[in-house]
Amino acid sequence: MIEAFFFGPATQQVFAIYHSPVRGSGEVLTVICPPLFSDYMRTQVALRELAISLAERGQHVLRLDYRGTGDSFGDLSEVAVSDWVEDIAMAVREGRELTGSSIVRLLGVRAGALLACRSVGSSTDVQRLVLWDPVPDGAVYLQVLHRIQVTMLQENYYLSRAERREAMREYAGYHLCERMIEEFRSLDAGVYSTVPKGTLHIVSTSSETAFPVRGVPQDVAPFACNWDTFANELIMPSAVLARLVACLTLS
Repeated sequence: MIEAFFFGPATQQVFAIYHSPVRGSGEVLTVICPPLFSDYMRTQVALRELAISLAERGQHVLRLDYRGTGDSFGDLSEVAVSDWVEDIAMAVREGRELTGSSIVRLLGVRAGALLACRSVGSSTDVQRLVLWDPVPDGAVYLQVLHRIQVTMLQENYYLSRAERREAMREYAGYHLCERMIEEFRSLDAGVYSTVPKGTLHIVSTSSETAFPVRGVPQDVAPFACNWDTFANELIMPSAVLARLVACLTLS
């Protein structure tokens, strides 16, 4: 069964999709913390397929849209990183109340990995965090978004000088408030080291990916995601999804 619903404060409702376990005891709850902006659009179908695969293996699965994104309440220009971190914590609580699961696992994708680790911190409530191509830190992520914005503007040569100047304030086509930018810059690589090392597992699409915490298990499933360039095509990296399923279902 797949059920869409809202949770959270009345004026700040978060949209979620719940996948119930097809079989088994359903002891495990996996919360999928999606990436942001164009990464969200490109991985939406893949993460849905991942949720279905996990449910078929007996897990409860919850997918969410952060406030100001997707179908959740709020405007992107009025929310910040701290709101998204809170959304993940609320999703875990909501998921546990909904399912009665005692074992919680998180999947964080790209910037969603940074948000998930910030949300969990040193808490022991989450048994495992699987991170798919985690961004190094918030400042580097903003730089990537800025480079994507520059590329987009180079292709839109018809813009006036005033329009181009205004567009240079955006990040990969999105307007972020100052609080959002400041909070992203405050998310350094230390966010990952606050999480108990034994709960972390990395799935990377490139062998060149360097995770800031040493000694964390890392699987490599080669796939050209092109995260750092302007791209809008959907991706369906079957080998990556297979590794994610294996990591999230490992006893």
